[in-house]
Amino acid sequence: MALLLLTSGLTFGQITEDPEDRNNQGREPSRARTPEGDPLPFSQRLRFGLGMINLQFGNARIGTPLVIGVSPIIAYNASERLIVGAGINYLYRRFKLRTTTGTITENFNEYGARGFAMFELIPSAIPNLYAHGELETNRIWYPDQTVSDYRQRWVSAPLVGLTYMQPVSRRFGINLTALYNLNYNGDIYSRFAYNSPWVIRVSFF
Repeated sequence: MALLLLTSGLTFGQITEDPEDRNNQGREPSRARTPEGDPLPFSQRLRFGLGMINLQFGNARIGTPLVIGVSPIIAYNASERLIVGAGINYLYRRFKLRTTTGTITENFNEYGARGFAMFELIPSAIPNLYAHGELETNRIWYPDQTVSDYRQRWVSAPLVGLTYMQPVSRRFGINLTALYNLNYNGDIYSRFAYNSPWVIRVSFF
């Protein structure tokens, strides 16, 4: 899936690259202004893409062997260094719940949303490195061992960290993000939603 997204992302970036980008003689095009210095129209500051979220493979302690999540994203270049955006989350979760009569495997579909902001830290020294802040909320399923059943609950996570963006065109890039969940140790249900306080993501927008 990652290879397919990367291939389609590169193609998308090549097709939608603006004429002034191609004629910029190797300089990185402005994200918020035209070559003449005027602010870009709203539509030309928008970014669309997809993120891979909450990818987990096994946690025997809480019986969660598999979680896969994707998030369609819309983002906006508010300025040359600031990007704000939002996404809708979909997660597939598979539980193995141990009971007195054996092991039960259940599959669940979960949904949520997130909003984020990214600010380029030192473009003159380390271009495309962003401070990243985010609030994510998902309605998750979790196993209740006391009744050998599953329940639903909203779980929110304030996330902070860094994103490195590899630009493909002015409005498209490949992003590697490392975030820390500030709510992980304060909310026991965050441990069902996340395997670790550290959240690593790959996104394309």
